[in-house]
Amino acid sequence: MRLGPDAQRRIAVVLADVFGEPIGVARDIAKFLDGYLQRVPARAALGLRVGVWAVTWLPFALIGVPLPADALSPSARARYIAHWTHSRHYLLREAFYLLKAVALMGWSAHPAVRARLDVGPLAVTRDRAST
Repeated sequence: MRLGPDAQRRIAVVLADVFGEPIGVARDIAKFLDGYLQRVPARAALGLRVGVWAVTWLPFALIGVPLPADALSPSARARYIAHWTHSRHYLLREAFYLLKAVALMGWSAHPAVRARLDVGPLAVTRDRAST
């Protein structure tokens, strides 16, 4: 199960707002999500994939704007994200929490973020060619 290039581009816009990061860092986080989906068991991948889909495509249902999340104005997207984080519905809050929790792993491993936080490089890096 993968996040295609369009799905990565769309969720990166939301992640840039959620983490307050430039779009380049958010795109790298979206790539991390894609890699994560390929490595985890199918049930875990399905839950995260549904969460990514929901966050991308539900603005009409949650704030009444018939656009995907990446096409919302910054103020509408902020309202939309707030709706996810403060929803009275447990499943909405948890879907967003799952997306943020997994995305934070990619965020915290990003070299630009680590340099800005002055925490140095990761102690162990995985060589993709040897796996």
